[in-house]
Amino acid sequence: MLTACGPQRDVEPGPASEGVSAETPGTSPSDDTEAPKPAELTIWADDNAEKLAVLQAITDKYTEQSGIAVKITPIAMNDQPQTLSLDGPSGKGPDLFYQPGIGSLSVQGLVQPMKASEAHLAQFTPETLEALSYDGNLYGLPFVVETYALLYNKELMPEAPKTIADLERIAEQQTDAAKDEYGFLYDATNFYYSWAFMGGSGGYIFGEKDGGFDITDIGLNQEGTVKGVSLIQSWFQKNYLPKGVNGDIVGGLFNEGKVAAVINGPWAITDHKEQLGDHLAVAALPLMEDGTHPQSFIGVKGWMLSAYSQHPEWATDLAEFLTNASSSMTWYEQAGEIPAHLDVLNDPVLVDNPLVAGFSEQIQYGIPFPNVAELTHVWDPMANALKFAAEGEDAQTVLDEAVVQIQDKIKMAGAE
Repeated sequence: MLTACGPQRDVEPGPASEGVSAETPGTSPSDDTEAPKPAELTIWADDNAEKLAVLQAITDKYTEQSGIAVKITPIAMNDQPQTLSLDGPSGKGPDLFYQPGIGSLSVQGLVQPMKASEAHLAQFTPETLEALSYDGNLYGLPFVVETYALLYNKELMPEAPKTIADLERIAEQQTDAAKDEYGFLYDATNFYYSWAFMGGSGGYIFGEKDGGFDITDIGLNQEGTVKGVSLIQSWFQKNYLPKGVNGDIVGGLFNEGKVAAVINGPWAITDHKEQLGDHLAVAALPLMEDGTHPQSFIGVKGWMLSAYSQHPEWATDLAEFLTNASSSMTWYEQAGEIPAHLDVLNDPVLVDNPLVAGFSEQIQYGIPFPNVAELTHVWDPMANALKFAAEGEDAQTVLDEAVVQIQDKIKMAGAE
């Protein structure tokens, strides 16, 4: 484990003297003394056996230093919010749980503001902290950042394309659909991936207002978004992309050496590295026609402070330990995910790894998911719009329809 990336804790961990305000769930100290130390803290983590083992090793170190046992409960990340809404009120919830952004957690009342030290917060970019904030309050600490980039096979594509035009030339030369061979391939009807070309064309999801998002201003049928969808549609029309492709097909063909390049994230590296070996390379997405970068989504996974924690100060202390430089480097080396901690992100161990450098570069050009609950109403209508565009329907028309559906879903959810 690398320990040179940040200061070591040579004193016993302990929460700051100021506690959570009385308006938030949890037991705050009644005076300026340190909050009582609990015997145990509980965290919910994603149910991945290999990563759970890494997390156990990290929390064991926390227990050694603090004397507080850490109970890890494996629960699928997507299931945690609903489970917490049921278990939290009865006292069965965690102190911390692991989520990819704030989403609707604050609106649902599942989190409480986290008062981490300013020194620790300085180890993260404002963007990663914003991804875990809502209405001016921070609810968690960033642990992992991820985005997607261009993964390519150096046997088929010796150098990464610099521009979309370069990528299209490769597609023109190497695509033979009858043989399932393609110059590039990705799950193009998945809004998560295709947003990069909409955002890179000047599109936006929700407008901005007073430092936040204006959910009444939906930009998904505006000029930039239409331009991006029209570009994607042209790839289907030119048969660079086949219809009906999903992520499994993309990954399988890439592993078989039938695709020169794919758009995917760091979670796919282990599988592709096993099949392609040293022929695998990663680069930032190629430049748009006007020289701008495609604007990929940036996911920020973090440790969220449960609204039902009875030990919010010590839970925050644990969150700081989980996201410090040493823990973050351990997580990178053993779990293979890119850390949010700036010292580790800029460490030569990561910077000099070409399979990480491409993602790190693309992160600079991406945007965090809008941290509003209304984003949940965007995914399905936009996936449908992309499917209709792939079939040849007019881009403006399908996006107009998608925006109406999004507006209807928001109204039905009582957001207005």
